[in-house]
Amino acid sequence: MKRILLFVLCSFIVIALSAKTVTPAASLPAYYAKIDGKSAKSLFDAVHEVVKVGYSSLGYDGLWGAYQHTDLRDNGKIWDMYSDCSWTYKSDQCGSYSSECDCYNREHSIPKSWYGDTKSGPGCDIFHLVPTDGKVNGMRSNYAFGEVSSASYTFDGAKLGSSKSITITNGNTIAGNEGTSISCSANKVFEPRDEYKGDFARGYFGAMIRWAGDHQSFTDGDGGKIFSSSYAAGSFGLTKYGVALLMKWHRQDPVSQKEVDRNNGIQQTQGNRNPFIDYPYLAEYIWGEKAGETLNLADLITAYDSRFVLGESNGYLKGGSTVDPETKCTITWVVNGEVYTAGNPTLSVNKGGVVSVLPTAPKSCDEISNQFVGWSEYQISTSTDDIPEDLFSTADDAPDITQNTTFHAVFAQLEEEETIVSTPGTIAMNLNNTQGWTLTGLDKQSKYWKMIKDSYAESPSLDASQITSITINMRTWGGDQYNTIEFSVAGNKIGELKADNNNLKDYTWKPTTTPSGVGALRFSSPTSTANEGPAFSSITIETTGDGTGTTTTYTYSRYITSCAGTATEHIKVEDTNPVGKKVLSEGQLLIEYNGVYYNVLGVQL
Repeated sequence: MKRILLFVLCSFIVIALSAKTVTPAASLPAYYAKIDGKSAKSLFDAVHEVVKVGYSSLGYDGLWGAYQHTDLRDNGKIWDMYSDCSWTYKSDQCGSYSSECDCYNREHSIPKSWYGDTKSGPGCDIFHLVPTDGKVNGMRSNYAFGEVSSASYTFDGAKLGSSKSITITNGNTIAGNEGTSISCSANKVFEPRDEYKGDFARGYFGAMIRWAGDHQSFTDGDGGKIFSSSYAAGSFGLTKYGVALLMKWHRQDPVSQKEVDRNNGIQQTQGNRNPFIDYPYLAEYIWGEKAGETLNLADLITAYDSRFVLGESNGYLKGGSTVDPETKCTITWVVNGEVYTAGNPTLSVNKGGVVSVLPTAPKSCDEISNQFVGWSEYQISTSTDDIPEDLFSTADDAPDITQNTTFHAVFAQLEEEETIVSTPGTIAMNLNNTQGWTLTGLDKQSKYWKMIKDSYAESPSLDASQITSITINMRTWGGDQYNTIEFSVAGNKIGELKADNNNLKDYTWKPTTTPSGVGALRFSSPTSTANEGPAFSSITIETTGDGTGTTTTYTYSRYITSCAGTATEHIKVEDTNPVGKKVLSEGQLLIEYNGVYYNVLGVQL
């Protein structure tokens, strides 16, 4: 009777828990909002609280039914993480066994003897209890996880044998710097198959942080090789060896579709989620290279995000390691008036004697500098009238480039030339001298030019880096609330003047940092109205120039990047005489051909 009642009760539990709501992928940032902005111990504690949300014990017997939701393959067979044996749900449950592939059981990947031999609390937490081959599970016994140097037992990639030191890989950890080797003091360890090492590491992270402080530590027996009884900063429940081992496995074996499905199945049955599957890079903020830093959740993406590539990504958005195969960044340029976009390997450029297979799209817009764009084979002179519409004509100075030639280049599309002010001296504007200036929307009031919102005055084109000071004769017009004049070059604000009383004369601004950009210097007032606003009678811009007393010719180069559907046009102004430079800045084309460098003009450097 007790057995029947227990079966009915466990069945009821599984049915009830299977109806739990699974958090939609789009809602996960809100689900984890409590951990945002936290660091060190406060982050650890916040994750501890979040991972308990919704938890309801399955009981040890309830695990059998839960495996239908968490550990079934596509063919309906039970997914064994210790072997390749094929298990039929329920009918192949252990029971007794004598050989591999006899039956499957409920493996405590964190052995229950490490925490009091209990089957409650962590003893029935499905985070770390997985279905495994009974015989292999028995051979594993209570040995710690590790990497085996000499195996005494192997099966389908799983090993049992003497331990070897763990070398920290792919970044630092709180256990030591990259390249540091840490030994396990255990004589014998169990090494699971490579494809599940990350799964087990994240299961350990999730289960340990779930029960941290709510249960005794996991340090009995061989548990003390991996787990620490301290949950303070610097250990957070793991030994140095535990950190080195689990972080290595976590990094080498990224989150897979299996884990994504299992995590949703866990919430469907047990009610809570494993945060290290949802946000894999979270582990770096606790035990890894970001330990002690403040977590900005916006820097991470979940394993359910379209930009996350299962089996590849680590979830760190700012690091550029997350790649969306559908919306990779692309680069667009023009050849003889035809538009081409990187990322189509079947398309070829055959213009002006150049034949080149177009490059694949970069994984992020930060990686564009080594992609090939095209080859400008025309000698450009110093006049804009000499720039042809066809920039990919043949030039005498250009190398003889043939089909299947390998190039190394940075992006560029030569557009035009512009002569800018670089001589020492001044650029002035007043009521009697506005030559070269553009005045839009300014209202003449007596001897002043009155500014209102959206009005502006623009100087002739100049190099912002040459500016040493700007002097304005200015007064407030209707009050001191709207007395600010901003100035910008090429759309970038470089400074402002703000009057604090009326009738200012020779009000001077000097840059505290070197402004950048080339173009007209625009003066505007962001919030002024018709009745209140600043006004000025003259503006004087002092420049240093290059000391030669002549003008300098610059060229504009252009390319377009498109990331996640947003296109951005990049314009860079370069000196036309880059001879001797082997590395040129963004926007200028540089080709290495047979060990010789050529610039955008086809001139050998």
